[in-house]
Amino acid sequence: MKVRLYATLRPLVGGSTVEVEAGPGSTVRELLEELIQRWPELKSELFDSSGQLHNNIHVFINGRDVRYLGGLDMEIPEDAEIRIFPPVGGGQPTHSYYGVPDWLMKEYLLDLGGVAEDEWVIVGEGWRAVISKATPNQIGSLRVGGADVDFSGDPAALEALFEQLHWKTLRGGG
Repeated sequence: MKVRLYATLRPLVGGSTVEVEAGPGSTVRELLEELIQRWPELKSELFDSSGQLHNNIHVFINGRDVRYLGGLDMEIPEDAEIRIFPPVGGGQPTHSYYGVPDWLMKEYLLDLGGVAEDEWVIVGEGWRAVISKATPNQIGSLRVGGADVDFSGDPAALEALFEQLHWKTLRGGG
């Protein structure tokens, strides 16, 4: 079974997706234990000192948080998509998009279903983005400007947004 991990968890496992033996019929807890057995540094990221899943860690099965589906002892259903998110929003670092001016980032986010809450605040279904000018990046004699964006919201909604936004920001200068 494939498990997708996000943000700060990806470097710990060496990528965005890992293959595990746990699958349908196994519990979510067994799946997490397998991950920890393979990557021990995940333990402190996922669980507190009393063995409880950190409140800010979200394990989603088919887009729904397991906390509302039956917890860590629920069985993984057939055809389950498992996604594990560390904290998103609040303390999340700013995303910098060099080569994409703030006005164009605003246009991209509006094109992706966002609505302007304020001049530089765009809100979509399950997400919010605050846009500002990035400090120009100096590359030799070239200065490249861009947009900084602080994202917050539902982890699944943000992941869907990031996948779409990725393609828009790869516009190749045109």
